[in-house]
Amino acid sequence: MMGSPKFIQHLERHGVYASVVSIDHLEELSAELGALYEKGLYPDDLFQLYGHYFNPRVPANFPGARSIIVAATPQPILQAKFHWRGKVHGLTIPPTYFDNRKNASFVRRLLREGFRPQSHRLVLAKLPIKLLAVRSGLAMYGKNNVTYIPGLGSFYRLVAFYSDYQSPVDNWQERRALPACSSCRLCMKACPTGAISDDRFQVHIDRCLTYMNEKKSSEVFPGWVSPSMHNCLVGCLRCQRACPYDKDAVDWLELRGEFSESETAYLLEGRFSGAKAKKIEARLRRTGLDLSVFPRNLEVLVSGRD
Repeated sequence: MMGSPKFIQHLERHGVYASVVSIDHLEELSAELGALYEKGLYPDDLFQLYGHYFNPRVPANFPGARSIIVAATPQPILQAKFHWRGKVHGLTIPPTYFDNRKNASFVRRLLREGFRPQSHRLVLAKLPIKLLAVRSGLAMYGKNNVTYIPGLGSFYRLVAFYSDYQSPVDNWQERRALPACSSCRLCMKACPTGAISDDRFQVHIDRCLTYMNEKKSSEVFPGWVSPSMHNCLVGCLRCQRACPYDKDAVDWLELRGEFSESETAYLLEGRFSGAKAKKIEARLRRTGLDLSVFPRNLEVLVSGRD
């Protein structure tokens, strides 16, 4: 994109999209997310778990921070295959669960290359990153509260860095929604739990399948959640698969693991310890998963397909 800073053009040549805002907007990010919690739009347990995102702070050892750079790297849906009772179950994981460190390192390297011959400090930032992406003009919200970028849809991984780069342009702007969301109801119709509704733009998080299946396996699903509603090992893709803005990316699938009958049985048993647990968790980590969500999520998927 002509007119963009040189480092952003460098990222775009490598398929990564980015934007930059002044560090002065950090408190606005915090206040905006906090206001949603005060209105009761975030469950208390979610606030307790991710409270640091509601009150972001520049690291004390980085007083020279001047900007926040947010970047989006294209990322596919992952698939893992599980052999169970003579069948092979191809189960999916949405794009936002895996390769977090790998992506952050990749973007950091591109930023350093793009800044040359100058050198700027980059510190990984824990922020309400979807809100930051929208406020920076990089993305727009869908009615499903997923963020979208032209050309990528919602299939990407976001990462943000504090930097001492003094940007001549501050891209901070009002939140924007996808134009078609004012009349389209496809995501609402596709949502199996009724989390997306006409009464407000914010999804009903306590009804969102993602909110429910990210919990530990010791917590049971509510009785009204039927097995047919589940569609991913963690998270949910129903609304994204239905969205017209994702039509060019929704079939982008990458196989990242396969588990034998005995390994699937071990995961379903739910008793994990010793070298065997470490070995299988290392393989799961390639898909962005860990043993904390097993056996509950796996069981409801393979049993519903028998």
